[in-house]
Amino acid sequence: MKITIHRGANQIGGCITEITIGNAKVFIDFGSNLPGSQQKELTAVEVERMTSDADAIFYSHYHGDHVGLHHLVPNHVAQYMGSGAIDVMRCKYEALNTSQDFSQQLAATERMIPFKERERIVIKNSIAVTPYFVSHSAFDAYMFLIECEGKKILHMGDFRRHGYLGKGLFPTLEKYIGKVDVLITEGTMLGRKQEQIVTEHQIQLNTIQALRNHKYIFALCSSTDIDRLASFHASCKATIRVFLVDEHQRKVLDIFTDYSGKKNPLYNFDHVFELRGYKSYRIEKITNHLKGKGFLMPVRMNSLWLIEELMQVFTDESPWLLYSMWNGYAEENGKNSLENIMAIRRLFGTRILDGVKDGFHTSGHADVRTLQEVCEAVNPSIGVIPIHKDAEAQYDSRDFRVFEEGQTTIDGIEIDMN
Repeated sequence: MKITIHRGANQIGGCITEITIGNAKVFIDFGSNLPGSQQKELTAVEVERMTSDADAIFYSHYHGDHVGLHHLVPNHVAQYMGSGAIDVMRCKYEALNTSQDFSQQLAATERMIPFKERERIVIKNSIAVTPYFVSHSAFDAYMFLIECEGKKILHMGDFRRHGYLGKGLFPTLEKYIGKVDVLITEGTMLGRKQEQIVTEHQIQLNTIQALRNHKYIFALCSSTDIDRLASFHASCKATIRVFLVDEHQRKVLDIFTDYSGKKNPLYNFDHVFELRGYKSYRIEKITNHLKGKGFLMPVRMNSLWLIEELMQVFTDESPWLLYSMWNGYAEENGKNSLENIMAIRRLFGTRILDGVKDGFHTSGHADVRTLQEVCEAVNPSIGVIPIHKDAEAQYDSRDFRVFEEGQTTIDGIEIDMN
């Protein structure tokens, strides 16, 4: 057996892990580089060369740094993902395809094969892959147990404990996974140990207080972060504010509700007011309703024009920005700063409820303590492969062997970390 970390050992995002045995070959994730990355992206020719003889690719979730190159994979390669995640991706690309050509991405998404949690998929009688749910800042996210040659490899994907459903992590590890031989785990927070970890429940409480203090709030956040949107939705219900959304956001929320709303009321987005049609917010009846109630509106990086329009209509009180994204995107002249985000922030001056600092954002990734406890829970006999981490970030462990760059063969497994 050979485990190859093509990308991820020295960067956050762009994750590509390959596992081969004999003539069987699978990948876990095939992501693109994150925005602002200085790393050169793979070409279509390179992706085809890497995957043309692959049997399958399994995607942990729909974030671009894990699935962003899926449309370049040859059509004959089976690509698997959770059914809810496929629907979110389809919704995303349908929206993008109205203004740009995303037809290739949309067609590749339509070819995705949905898997079910705890359903074991066997490739050429050689590699078995079983997905298990994890809590992340993406809906329908999974870790994978890979069984091959009598060995057990656990690929964690992206995960955390401090989301609403994070309490299920360790019971799942204990009941279904047990001890493993190799643990492949993300290490995003290894380089951000000083970053405060706020629970999603605390963000909800902070947002309730913000809505009591401010009549109009625009929340700059991911349109597919189910936990964050659930926090904002619950806060609006608690304060009788309007949870205001545009057409695209409503479609995403409907997917969340269809898949999870019946099992968990937190994800039943029933308190939603949708702006239908261009400039519907200028209709007097709608304007009066929103002025009477006040609102929180989730917005995205491309929402600058909409925010500017709404700020011209709702002038009785100054609106505030609730910034609920990673602070690296908002650093002046930072290597990861994004101009669209900076432009939106400039509209609000000092009227910003600012991310982790003010308690309105938290990481989608496991803190260092959780990473350590996962290692202890699955007790990898061969060692730990940390991925999805900064090049300078190190996983320090006295109890387990940690693999870094280079090639190693141990206990019948060849490990190649690029």
